[in-house]
Amino acid sequence: MLLMSSVDVLSQKENKLNVGNIFSTNDLDYDIKEKINILKYSDPNSAISFCLQAIEDNIPLGPSPLTLYLYSTLGELYQKKNLPVLALSYLEDAMYEYILIRNNRIDFANSQPLQQPWLTINIGNIFFDQHQYKKSLNRYKLSEKLFLEIDSILPRVRGLSTTYNNIALVHIELGNYNLALNNINRALDLRKKYNFNFADIGHSFKSLCELYFIWNMPKKGNEFLFTTDSLNNLVQDQKYNKYKANDDLYFKFSSNYVGNCHEYKGDYLINQESYLLALESYEKASTYYGDFTFQKVNLINKKANVFYMLSQYKNCLKYLEECIIISKEQNLQNQIEISLELKIKALSKLGMLNEMEESIEEILKSKDYTYSIQISQLLSGIEAKNEILIKKREIEYEKNLKFKIILFSIIVILILGFAASYFLSRKVYLDKQMIIANQNEKLAVSELEHKKRELAAISTNIVQENEQFSNILKDLKYHTSLLKLEKDRFSFSPLINSIKRILSEKRKDDLYSDQFNAAYPGYLEYLTRTYTDLTTADLKLCTFLRMNLNTKEMADIMGLSVRSVESRRYRLRKKLKLSNEEDLVSNLISLKY
Repeated sequence: MLLMSSVDVLSQKENKLNVGNIFSTNDLDYDIKEKINILKYSDPNSAISFCLQAIEDNIPLGPSPLTLYLYSTLGELYQKKNLPVLALSYLEDAMYEYILIRNNRIDFANSQPLQQPWLTINIGNIFFDQHQYKKSLNRYKLSEKLFLEIDSILPRVRGLSTTYNNIALVHIELGNYNLALNNINRALDLRKKYNFNFADIGHSFKSLCELYFIWNMPKKGNEFLFTTDSLNNLVQDQKYNKYKANDDLYFKFSSNYVGNCHEYKGDYLINQESYLLALESYEKASTYYGDFTFQKVNLINKKANVFYMLSQYKNCLKYLEECIIISKEQNLQNQIEISLELKIKALSKLGMLNEMEESIEEILKSKDYTYSIQISQLLSGIEAKNEILIKKREIEYEKNLKFKIILFSIIVILILGFAASYFLSRKVYLDKQMIIANQNEKLAVSELEHKKRELAAISTNIVQENEQFSNILKDLKYHTSLLKLEKDRFSFSPLINSIKRILSEKRKDDLYSDQFNAAYPGYLEYLTRTYTDLTTADLKLCTFLRMNLNTKEMADIMGLSVRSVESRRYRLRKKLKLSNEEDLVSNLISLKY
């Protein structure tokens, strides 16, 4: 679980925290903050709408701790929605807002460095989610340096312990378990010495439990499972006495950590092929998850997988149906797709061909829906961001207009005596217009780079989807070939033809071409004008080469063999009149159009 910045709830992935606590308590609208914190977990879409409306309402007041909090929260919400470009954009906005506030000398709750370290952690988390571990590690190291610059002990300790836990997660992914252990212990030592909060201590214990089970050290893993459980029992017993001042959310997380430990143990037992023991651990975990819907749904999928491993396919289907129903209620598309993929396997084992065909159609629709939702959310996010920029410009324009009216009134009253001041103010105005023009130019360049990144994402998505469809088709053909009777094999022909048709239609999709023209305007027109004998197929091949796709990826997208693509590349070289020493891809990338 990635750790993020905190306000008044725990620092972990399910309750993303933000930067509101770095300012003095009088600076933040607690009603708005409390409502957003509730919506972040129960209804993220409403939380996004609420944040955008709050930003629009507060823009006229200028940079403030509240607008910083709102930008940061939007970054976290878009990260949860797997829209890293928008998430990174809003976090960078939050960092810029922080710098403006700091320069305006708005009071902080404690001394702060030049960059906001919690935002730096959140940006590192985006890189972590995208598996760019080196970049995420660099951000976490920078956060460590920034937290060490804070004078106040408690904020410094909470920040450093969060940073060390996140660094440990990177090392776990890289297989550096000793380094991960060192960093988790560093965080635990800080929490014990300076900030003995039972929830944070429990998080460190469950992190050690997770590490040891991944490290294939079950004895140590069980020790920390017991330690986490014991701490939770102690905390729950003292809920209305020693810990009565704590928020109820702390107690829920304390129980949740025990569930995490049982789940980690179950994952370990699965790898050891001890399926019945794994199922027992998962059952124990489910009793601790309470209102944490995502974790409960994920656990149901894991239970279904255990029954599949035990060849209890009907029990497997029973759990999968439950998981699909809950996932649809909560709009958890990823969990739906996981369930459907396992359902197809179970139906195949039971020989339920009609139901299997329906599940295949359902998973194809689900993947299309997921993709369309992501595109829709991305476009909505961009549109909202543009509206914020427009609002800022309108406010700036109104300020300039008021300034000119006042200036004109002074000139009228003092007549010629203030003529020099008028021309000076005019110069200031023109300088501002020049700055705005430069900013617009930078924004246009940024939008073009964003379209290029979207094009790369679409290219990757096309390759992955085509590969998935091809694998499904290959598996169907293989299992069909195992059938003895011709009529049984023939019964699969409609399904196979249906998948082939879908695969063919996807390869004809014009989305890639439209996105390419948006990302590289004028590129294809230049090729057509300069090399008049290029065909439509040649131009399409040029776009793939310009994106630096390899031959296999191009073959998957175009529905051709690798040899056919190589032949087309050879003919294209001749049409472009390239010498043997000139590289085709480098030439297309470096074209001056």
